[in-house]
Amino acid sequence: MLRPRNRISTTETVIRPSVVPFNVQLRELWQYRQLFIALIWRNMRIEFDTTRLGSAWATVRPLLFAIVFSMFRNLSGAETRVELPYILHVYSGLLLWTYFTDAATNSASAVRMDVALLSKVYYPRLLTPLVPAVSGLFTMLVGFVPLIAIMIWTGVRPGWQLVLLPIAVIPCLILALGLGMVVSSLSVENRDWERVLAFALTIGLWVSPVIYSPELIPHAVRNTFHLNPMTGSLLAFRAVLFDGIAFPLGDWLYALASSFVILGFGIWVFRRTELALVDRL
Repeated sequence: MLRPRNRISTTETVIRPSVVPFNVQLRELWQYRQLFIALIWRNMRIEFDTTRLGSAWATVRPLLFAIVFSMFRNLSGAETRVELPYILHVYSGLLLWTYFTDAATNSASAVRMDVALLSKVYYPRLLTPLVPAVSGLFTMLVGFVPLIAIMIWTGVRPGWQLVLLPIAVIPCLILALGLGMVVSSLSVENRDWERVLAFALTIGLWVSPVIYSPELIPHAVRNTFHLNPMTGSLLAFRAVLFDGIAFPLGDWLYALASSFVILGFGIWVFRRTELALVDRL
């Protein structure tokens, strides 16, 4: 009597990106939280351990720019309408702007830099641009050391609003992540977009209240000036750091809303590109 052959059943699991552009699977992102933390630590080790100056790089750039701007301002006698000590105003603005610039550019190039990992291991691709935006916060925290020293030197104290510091930084993080996702998706086909972003951020330094006060802007174009989302972020950042400065609630809400719009567009573009991301790299 013939015995029936043992049936061997196999199951094949195919992992592919969702075809719905706005389908951000938060549960899946949470499942890969350990990898997310590991990638953040990787970026921090690259930032601090692989360079001789280490954490000094986090403070040298904004501090040198602040000193140079202060020297030119003092030598030229230019009117900047700044109520704070000028070096404190400039350094605080450059501290946030440096984070924004680094977070946006690093998020934009993250997919290209992590191509080896993307092509071998599956994980939610949204983590790739998110990691530089989050790890950059630690670099910015190191930059607070000179800020505290300058505040002690100039006699400026923080107020109770300091507890709102994370809230003030959120729109900047969201905006940097959104811009990074957009440029990251476009630069898969053409890396010129990364240079366009770098040029736009350079221009943005001069059209944002980093080295001057918004009061310097003529009333005729001041409303247009406040359309820049970084205006609200910079004003809110200084308001929570230094006592006696009113929190710009309207500007902050606009910065938050417009940053979320850019982030939504960035997710939409990124998810569409994700369908054939590895093949295009």
